[in-house]
Amino acid sequence: MQRLDAAVVGAGAAGIGMALALQKVPGLKFGVLEAGRVGESFRRWPAQARFITPSFHSNPFGLADLNAVNEPSSPAIHTGAEHPSGPQYAEYLSFIARGHELPVATDCKVAAVGAVPGGGFILDTPRGRLQAGFLIWATGEFQFPDLAPFPGAQWCTHYAQVADWTRFQASRYTVIGGYESGVDAAVNLAGLGREVRLLARKSTWDPQGSHDPSLSLSPYSRQRLYQAIDTGRLEIVFGVDVIGLTRDAAGGFRIHAGDGRYWDEKAAPILGTGFLKGGGARQIAELWDWDEDGRVVLSDADESTITPGLFLAGPQVRQERRIYCFIYKFRQRHALIARRIGLCLDRDTTALETGAGAWGPFGNSECCEGCEC
Repeated sequence: MQRLDAAVVGAGAAGIGMALALQKVPGLKFGVLEAGRVGESFRRWPAQARFITPSFHSNPFGLADLNAVNEPSSPAIHTGAEHPSGPQYAEYLSFIARGHELPVATDCKVAAVGAVPGGGFILDTPRGRLQAGFLIWATGEFQFPDLAPFPGAQWCTHYAQVADWTRFQASRYTVIGGYESGVDAAVNLAGLGREVRLLARKSTWDPQGSHDPSLSLSPYSRQRLYQAIDTGRLEIVFGVDVIGLTRDAAGGFRIHAGDGRYWDEKAAPILGTGFLKGGGARQIAELWDWDEDGRVVLSDADESTITPGLFLAGPQVRQERRIYCFIYKFRQRHALIARRIGLCLDRDTTALETGAGAWGPFGNSECCEGCEC
């Protein structure tokens, strides 16, 4: 049986970023296990999808690229794009993994995880059993869409199941969900000349609302949304809580709202209803504690409160009121986890002491709500 000090599951932005942090701990034996390829989730994005956070090479002036997984690199330079596509970003992650000679095992899906009494974990993989003293779960959320938000949703296509919007050839569609994925679906379909109805509970782009893009529509998406509205092909209906979808004898669909309204469509609706709370952490649900809202409960070091040595990295991390669902947010947690592991193993963690400003002048010390910007 192979033995590691620490195993990282998932080779996306969180997994690769976490591996870079672990690499700074001298003598630490670690590995990254990936079910597919490096950046697999990004490779599965719709062909037209782009990063909503902009990439820019501001590194020489002390501000890291928002989409970078380590301070020196810049996806803007590697991809030549301000808003990279999913495949472009996956290639950036692969470039980083190769350049830093990270120990990544691809096509190595973890089939089962068991916590060892007294500490550590046993992982079942296609290459045999692996024992790890610490386990960092970094499987993200994109491959864990919410496919059953209401009865009848099985007839819909979820945003995460779309390979290319040009394959949607009907003259009109209804999109359910008013946050990033729903708006991106509506904008792309309208741009292809389709008539689109967007059903949303509320406006996520209210100028008086939260400025946190974890809670409101990003400026990039707002700009594209306004352009789509100007085409005259996009209708937005607010105050809609979809409670079900039924089919008629002719094969059409009726979308039912909680207030009694309904809409009839010939084509199945598109789901922009987001992803499962907890994302990939639900693969090992029994090893976490869960709150009443269905979120993973974590210590202040992002460690499971019921399974010592198990850490969560990536977009599902929550700490008090802070939501770490963007790369520029959750990457700041990686050194914290690596330091905790290094100290437990009595290793030198000096290289992880980069200071609060490593990711920019504000580091991770303050929330941006109410600031002068």
